[in-house]
Amino acid sequence: GVSQLLEDIDAISLTIIAQTAILHDLKAKRLEAQHKLNLFLDPMARLPLELQSYIFLFVDSHSLPQKLNPNAAPILFLRVCRLWRDIALATPMLWTKIQIDTSPCGPNHLGLCKIWLKRARSLPLSVALRGPLRLDQNLQDLLAQYSPQLKNLTLTKHRSAKGPQYPYVVWELPENSLPSLKTLSIEPADNYENAFWGNIEVWLGILRAAPRLSRCKMADTFHDEEEDAVPPSQSLMLASLEWMHLGEPGAWNLRGTAGSSSLAILRYLTLPALKVLTLSEPDIAHEAFLSFLSRSSPPLESLEMSLSHEEPWLEPVISRFLPLIPQLVTLDLVALAEYTELQVNDLFLPFVDALRSSSEVLPHLRTIVFRTDTAVTIDYGRLLSMLEFRFTSCPARLQRFELKIAHYMDSDSMNELPNEEVRVGLQQLVRDGLKIHIGTPEDNML
Repeated sequence: GVSQLLEDIDAISLTIIAQTAILHDLKAKRLEAQHKLNLFLDPMARLPLELQSYIFLFVDSHSLPQKLNPNAAPILFLRVCRLWRDIALATPMLWTKIQIDTSPCGPNHLGLCKIWLKRARSLPLSVALRGPLRLDQNLQDLLAQYSPQLKNLTLTKHRSAKGPQYPYVVWELPENSLPSLKTLSIEPADNYENAFWGNIEVWLGILRAAPRLSRCKMADTFHDEEEDAVPPSQSLMLASLEWMHLGEPGAWNLRGTAGSSSLAILRYLTLPALKVLTLSEPDIAHEAFLSFLSRSSPPLESLEMSLSHEEPWLEPVISRFLPLIPQLVTLDLVALAEYTELQVNDLFLPFVDALRSSSEVLPHLRTIVFRTDTAVTIDYGRLLSMLEFRFTSCPARLQRFELKIAHYMDSDSMNELPNEEVRVGLQQLVRDGLKIHIGTPEDNML
């Protein structure tokens, strides 16, 4: 009757449970067997874990800090198969580079950032912040948590299609809060209307946070000069900084009466280890620049700078400037497009005269480059005299000279071309081993 049917149902239920367990066990064994088969068939699976990780790192080695993109490495590795997932999670180096959008972001975006950085474990980090530097407090807290590991930091502002723009920097960093930071790069975005703005204390504050900084690029920064602002009482010394790039050509278009470009920060810096310096659009007085060199006494080996006609580098200034950088090996001078031919000539010739005045002036100089976007009517006789002197009479023989002109004057004028006597002298220097390029980047008139 009824009791018998209930017993039958219970027995069948027990059998189903037992068979389900057997089926589950068989599926697990089949999966394990398939995994073992994959190990035999997949060449990568037979490699040691260290070599597998190296392959993943090689794929990722030349990439910039990664966006949080599920279709790009290393997140893509997690979705291929279990083996690849295990390798990716066992390789913390894959997670040491990340690009973070600093626009207001939701908890899911921030949560993924936390997971990403956690997978890097204790390794040094390279972080790129793209967007306004009015950081969400939660993002600030996350960056503060990992700031001791931060080795490379890139800041780029871009015009977002969503939300208002915040050009002013409001990210305050405690002093020495980035103890491991080696590289700071503030890069240009699509145009200089998106440059970062801040008062001088903001920029100095970021540098104070990184006492071991060795490379710094501030190509997209401007600072306000408030009338009642109190300048820093002491210059900031960065004893490890060897490479600095300040400003970008074209940035002068944004300068107004109340602001200046990133070069102004030199008034407040002392850089005793500086070896490479690139300066564009100088808008600080000669005295301020000379004061920076004097107190820093840097072992400068390479200098690239745009020349300002507003305060030209005349002989009295140059005679004070060059002795402050006696270790210089490469000198690269740029005259910008807005200058006339006569102005370009006035900018370059004082350097030509100074470099042929004495073998004690830049005795280690091996490379000289003059670049101009304007047709130039330079005195080639004086130029030849300087090159012969630097090639034959200086402790370090000059190895390369370039005068790169964006375009020639009209064909009716030959003022920009050396005469036959000078050309013969230049060609003799070339035969003796001096590399000379005079003309457009594509055309060497020699």
